[in-house]
Amino acid sequence: MAMREDAAITTIFRMRMYTFGLWVAFGMLLAVVMLALLLKKKKAGTAALQSVLTISLGLVFSRFLYGITDDTIGQSSPLWVLVRLNLGGYSLYGALGGAILAAWLTAKLSKQRFIDCLDPVAPAFLLFVICERLGEGTLGEVLEGFGWSRELIYSELPGTVFSITDGNAWYLATWRMEALIAAVLFVLVLRWSLKKQNSRPPFICFMLLYGSTQIIMESLRHDLHMTLISFVRVEQILSMVLLGVAVIILAVGKWHTHRTLALAGLISIPLVTAIAVGIEFMIDRTAINRYLLYLCFIAVVAIPVVLGFRLLKEERA
Repeated sequence: MAMREDAAITTIFRMRMYTFGLWVAFGMLLAVVMLALLLKKKKAGTAALQSVLTISLGLVFSRFLYGITDDTIGQSSPLWVLVRLNLGGYSLYGALGGAILAAWLTAKLSKQRFIDCLDPVAPAFLLFVICERLGEGTLGEVLEGFGWSRELIYSELPGTVFSITDGNAWYLATWRMEALIAAVLFVLVLRWSLKKQNSRPPFICFMLLYGSTQIIMESLRHDLHMTLISFVRVEQILSMVLLGVAVIILAVGKWHTHRTLALAGLISIPLVTAIAVGIEFMIDRTAINRYLLYLCFIAVVAIPVVLGFRLLKEERA
C-alpha cells in the first residue's frame, strides 16, 4: 500500500506505519487489556467475546459515523470511500457507539446483565481516548490545523505546553488538553469501577463527565472534522446527547421520590443546550472577552452535571 510521505511515519522491524495508526493500535491494546482485567471475574470467555466485538463494531461504527456526517468534501462520503480504511476519517463517538453495542451483545449472548458488561467500557474507552488524542499531535503536517483552536488573541497563553504555532500565530493544542482530561477521568472512573460497594456507577458517571467536558473541548477545536453547516460540530452535538441521556436516565429513576430535583434535571437539558448555542454564536460574532464567554460556558454546562450527581446521590442514599 502506497503511503503518504508527508505523514508522520514510524518504522518498527522494517515495517513502515503511520505514527497516528500506531498510537491508535496501542490505545486499542490498552483498552482490551483493561476490559480483560475488569471482566476476569465474569463468565469464562466474556472478556474475549466483548473484546472482539468491541474492536470490530468500534471500527465499523467509527468509520460509518464519520462518513455520513463529515462534510469537508462538500458531501457525505460514498460507500466506496467508507470501505477503503486507508483513506482515513474516523469518529470517536462512532467507536463509543460500537463499544456500547458490543457490551449489549456480549450480555445477551452470555446471559449476563447489560450494566455488568457496560461499566468496564468506560475506563477502557478513556484509555483509548488518551492514546488517540496524543496520536492526533502527529497529524498536524498532513491535516494543517487539525486539533487546533481559533487563533489566540491574548498574550498569556502562547508558549505554554497547551499551545502551538504555525510561525505566524499561536493556537491551543486542544488534543493535549483532551488527552489530559481523559487521563483525569480515567483515574476517577477506574477508582469507581474497582470499588466493591459502588456508589457511583462508572458508565453513568463517565457519560456525565466526558459528555460535559467534550462539549467545551469541541467548542475550542476549530478544524473542520465532522463539521456541518459552518460551526455545527457533530461530536459537540453528540457530547450534549451523551450528557443529556445520562441526566434523563437518572431523572426518570427518581421521578416518584425526588420529583423536584428530577424535573430540574430534565429542564436543564434543553435550557443548557439553548444557552450553549447562544454562547457559540457570541464567541465568533462578538467582541466580548473569550475568557469570560468560556467561563460562562463551563458554568452553564456544569449545571446538568451537578444535578446528575445530585440525582445519583439520592438514588444511592
